[in-house]
Amino acid sequence: MNLKNQQIKSSLLLVSALFFSLPCFSPFSLIAAEHNNPSTNAITHTATVAEDNSGINIWAITTTEFKLTGEKDVRNVKINWMQREDANLYKIYRDGKLIGEAKGDTYDDYDLPVGKTYTYHIEAYKDGNNKVATTASQTATTFAPTGEVEVYDNINGKYIAKGSADKPGGMKIGNLYFSYKMENIDKVVDEKTLKGWAIFESYSQTGLKDSWSTPRELAFYPNVKFEGIAFRYNKKTNKVVLSAHYEDGPGYTAAKIYLAQITPKGTVEVGTMERPLGHDSRDQSLFVDDDNTAYLLSATNTNSDINIYKLDESWTKPVSLVNTICKGEHRETPAIIKKDGEYYFFSSKASGWYPSQTMYASTTDLGGAWTSLREIGNNSTFGAQFNNIRRIGTDKSTYGVWSYHWGAQYHHKDPDGNFPRVSVASFNQGYASMDYYRYLEFDEKYGIIPVQNGKNLTLNMPVTSQVSGAKGVKADCITDGADLNSSDFFQKSSNSPVGAPHLFVVDMQKNAKISEINLSTRLVNGSEAAYKYTVEGSQDGKSYKMLIDGRTNWQVGFQILPIEDATPYRYLRLRVYGVVNVHTNNSAMWADGIYEFAAFGMPQ
Repeated sequence: MNLKNQQIKSSLLLVSALFFSLPCFSPFSLIAAEHNNPSTNAITHTATVAEDNSGINIWAITTTEFKLTGEKDVRNVKINWMQREDANLYKIYRDGKLIGEAKGDTYDDYDLPVGKTYTYHIEAYKDGNNKVATTASQTATTFAPTGEVEVYDNINGKYIAKGSADKPGGMKIGNLYFSYKMENIDKVVDEKTLKGWAIFESYSQTGLKDSWSTPRELAFYPNVKFEGIAFRYNKKTNKVVLSAHYEDGPGYTAAKIYLAQITPKGTVEVGTMERPLGHDSRDQSLFVDDDNTAYLLSATNTNSDINIYKLDESWTKPVSLVNTICKGEHRETPAIIKKDGEYYFFSSKASGWYPSQTMYASTTDLGGAWTSLREIGNNSTFGAQFNNIRRIGTDKSTYGVWSYHWGAQYHHKDPDGNFPRVSVASFNQGYASMDYYRYLEFDEKYGIIPVQNGKNLTLNMPVTSQVSGAKGVKADCITDGADLNSSDFFQKSSNSPVGAPHLFVVDMQKNAKISEINLSTRLVNGSEAAYKYTVEGSQDGKSYKMLIDGRTNWQVGFQILPIEDATPYRYLRLRVYGVVNVHTNNSAMWADGIYEFAAFGMPQ
């Protein structure tokens, strides 16, 4: 990505980070991150367990409790696991009882009694009867939430239900709430108008809307550039720490870090305004451990590696280089969270404005060995780019992943524009999973309650294809639930007519009312391609009705397709007319590849 686009992206991300007076559960990121694109080289990562070069070989599952649309209680559980190279079948157990089988990496357990705790584990098999491994187990507890929630729609980044009461925003420090922002302004200095960055502070007794003081300017920096701006409260010093990537002027080579602490109603004290310990620094963020020790995560070596620095007690000065991870991986937007004694590092791929595969690594020691990078979510991060992750909820620990869908910047613009798409992440002994849900309920007590738009009607269902798949891959890979970058995808074999329409028929085994269809297709970063397609429904497998006409589609990677037709159908037919490069409008059948075709709704 060129420098101009980089600056635009950074400024757009700042919209979500300028004020800390946003609603408590706003889906917009409170920690801005920047994006650079030093390389578009493809790196292949295989999702395996036994061959992890860190020596961390635990095979585990995760469980996530969720609602179905229209339900009041959280009575369903999603189970995820990492696929193994030595297995091709997975058996799912609840409380020691076999409840299902799968070929992919996910399974939904529906309609459970409320208020009970269940224990899940997976057994992996090769060729049916040869058991090769058993996962570490994890529990899940169904519950009946109470209280007011805000409901977020992941299709367009809008609330469809807001809480009736105004909630306090900002940081509560002592008896007041404080809100901070840093923005690019024009300011008259010595009778000259200068463009620069200013830091502002506001405060409020209640933290509620329209109760904030007039912003007070704390500092002004002319003719420089700040990116990835974030504010964090240091409970030991009772001061607010501002972190950012800092450039001396319009260029992009200074690669410095800016760390300063703000005394509420006081002044700004700059701790660092240089390269941390002499290393170049661009994408950055802060991580605060359980003991209040803060660490700076920084993309270094021209964005090739990630450095982890320990900071002093004020969080404004690097004191030591703890580790260098992801060497040569060119990762963006670094972030770390800690869960049950494990550290998890998340990042996105440098891919311009378009979606990319989020990846993570884990360890029990920040300065020790980490797992290799592993894929999480799906191959396109559900049509977005990872930005940050944070814990939500007072009583129940849930983790939300905020990723940005840059639709307004696409060559063929998305009418919904730019907005965060929020996923729910789960963790277990170094393994992490991340799922898309159409709706999210933000609850003060329970955190994020995911709401799936019906049961997964196509998961593990049979598929027939008009043409054979390349490299022997069968069509049923598009309903196995596995859609990571390294997962199997269906691509026409080389002897199939290039560019000719081909179709798939999914048999859902019974009639069902369909609420939504998700389509995950292959991404080739830098040469992004869009599928031209239609989706039809049938009750008898002979007579079909058009449900979705995507022959003019320009969306890449992941599509959320609401279905308005209330007629129940048993069969779904996906007809592919072509694959087109979104930058050139030329045919790109070489980029052909369907990872997943998933329909959600209710069986009849």
